[in-house]
Amino acid sequence: MSDFPFLPLEPEPRVGIFWCYQGGLFYNESSAITQGMITSISVDYKVGHYAAWFMMEKKGVLMKLPLSFRSEYDLIPRGRVVYLFKKRKFLIYHGDDFSRKEHQQVMDAFCLPPEWTSDDIDMHYNPLPEDFEF
Repeated sequence: MSDFPFLPLEPEPRVGIFWCYQGGLFYNESSAITQGMITSISVDYKVGHYAAWFMMEKKGVLMKLPLSFRSEYDLIPRGRVVYLFKKRKFLIYHGDDFSRKEHQQVMDAFCLPPEWTSDDIDMHYNPLPEDFEF
């Protein structure tokens, strides 16, 4: 537990993935930090956005989006919460259009302690531009 200086906190902080839509948190899934996937540098969530999108479709979650946004997981802004061992901090990775409201909703949904959390822009989490070609 020395890797988690903020424990025991109730509820336990979480790691995971999320999507935002129209200025708010649209969907998230997570696991408690003590149940997350441990890597050499972090505690991460075991499921990626790509795989989660298919489960969201099966559960009917995507029906809440306009049809034009349902086909691909990267059409709306998304992000990830991880815990970095070296920094001893949670990090919220997100795109460059992440509002204060979305930030607070992620903090709340993942039960993140403010003094142990920071965030960072990662362009990977921006929606793909409409004219993007592979």
